[in-house]
Amino acid sequence: MDNFREWLSDNLRYILLGAGVLVIIAGLFFGVRACSSAMKGDAAEVVDESTENNKGNDPSSPENSGESDEKNENANPIEKNKYPKVNALIQKYYDALGNKDVDTIRTVVDELDPTEEAKVTNAKYIDGYENLEVYTKKGIDSGEYVVYAQYDYVCTGIDTPVPALSQLYVKTESEGALKIYSKAEEDEKVQKYMDSLLKDEDVEKLVDQVQSDYTKVQEEDEELKEFLEGLGEESQSADEETMTAVEDANIRAEASSDSEVIGGVEAGGKVTRLSTEGDWVQIEYEGQTGYIYGELLE
Repeated sequence: MDNFREWLSDNLRYILLGAGVLVIIAGLFFGVRACSSAMKGDAAEVVDESTENNKGNDPSSPENSGESDEKNENANPIEKNKYPKVNALIQKYYDALGNKDVDTIRTVVDELDPTEEAKVTNAKYIDGYENLEVYTKKGIDSGEYVVYAQYDYVCTGIDTPVPALSQLYVKTESEGALKIYSKAEEDEKVQKYMDSLLKDEDVEKLVDQVQSDYTKVQEEDEELKEFLEGLGEESQSADEETMTAVEDANIRAEASSDSEVIGGVEAGGKVTRLSTEGDWVQIEYEGQTGYIYGELLE
């Protein structure tokens, strides 16, 4: 399973974590780190379907309760297939991912840059997504939703589908359309809120169920298990490669331009790539992990 964790961390997130998918929750166990990104209809009916989504009238809302650190979980329970328009949005998104249909993906996310488009169209190993169930919790503001998409993904050449769970943030745009929020990872307020919901008992139960299902399918299908572990081995060998700095570059402690500079490499210098995190390359630096902005390496 360790090899598959490596593969999920460096490959599956490219498909799922872009376009606003913050976390493959099962990946919290399988190797995908929270909020790691490798890539970004009429909603009035959705907003009106339940007055519970009106944060101005919701005493449990972090914006109005005055006690956001003591969130009342019972006031924001997880709900299955509650909002038809949200369900349709998420179904359309995963159908498009499975078909590598970038044009359709653009209609369901608020932003998709060319780099992310390429990662979708060049994605390997996953042929599609099926058996989708959509769970939601209320978002920070009215017309916003934290979505937990439970589904099975189909690996190339393998009959047994693999259970998975992803977390997304959905917003209602000014014209009323629902869109998957591509910048949730970079939005500190949204990220903190979504992270807090992962501690809710009902979310933990859902995660545990998917974890159990994931373990079970591997126990029952040795071919699937070997396939997934093989992907991990392939990814690990592919990732650990030497790259060259195209110009002088800072080495930072984290994958952020605001992070501490812990060193540097001159133009023409060589570094060993360990993995990638969005636009950043994780490297080995003096016995520790460092990060260089990807455009500065080749």
